[in-house]
This record gives sequence, C-alpha cells and structure tokens, in this order.
Amino acid sequence: MAAPVYYQIRVEGHLPPQWGDWLGGMSVAHTEGDETLLAGWLADQAALHGILSQIRDLGLTLVSLNRCPPPEVSHRS
Repeated sequence: MAAPVYYQIRVEGHLPPQWGDWLGGMSVAHTEGDETLLAGWLADQAALHGILSQIRDLGLTLVSLNRCPPPEVSHRS
C-alpha cells in the first residue's frame, strides 16, 4: 500500500474555508491574486483524481498541482 502524499492545488477564485472538508479534508487558504491554495495529504492517486473531479464539476479553473514534501512543523518550547 502506498504512503499518503502531500499536495498543493491552486485554483482561481476564493473558495469558502468550509469547503476543505468536502475537498478531501484539505486546508483552504486564499492567496493574493484571487486564488485559493488547497493543501493536504491524500491517500492515493484515486483520492487525487476525486479532488480533481470535484474541481472540474464546480467549473473551477485549475492553476497548478504540485506534489510537495510535507511542510515543516515548528515546535515551540
């Protein structure tokens, strides 16, 4: 079984933050230039294709899709 992979997906427009749960539990962040960054772990390629299908079905414009190393977590003492 493949390990989950961290993805960042950019779409045009600002999506409501609560859509993150509907979009595979991804975090939703608005960026400058009227874009939304969706970021998070996806279990496999089927999960990625599911998110991309939802983006397509919503009529959103996909700006970019990146497979990324996981973000560094800062630990506070």
